[in-house]
Amino acid sequence: MFLHIGGSRVVAGEDIVGIFTIAIQDRQCNREFLQSAGHTDELSREEIKAFIVTTKGVSFSPIAPVTLKKRFQENSFDKERD
Repeated sequence: MFLHIGGSRVVAGEDIVGIFTIAIQDRQCNREFLQSAGHTDELSREEIKAFIVTTKGVSFSPIAPVTLKKRFQENSFDKERD
């Protein structure tokens, strides 16, 4: 299963560690973590609503974390029915 995180980008479901709102970057430890993860040039800082931590790194998304969570859960449910 893959999760579409915006644009033409997807991440493998089994690689996802967590989906977080970008609003938590206000805490120093989170800000430092995100700075060390780097920033993609595809999105401006204003467009980023969520970041997805995977076993392979961090991806930024213009999609709200709640929407990403729903997509992930719907995909998991569809997979169980097959």
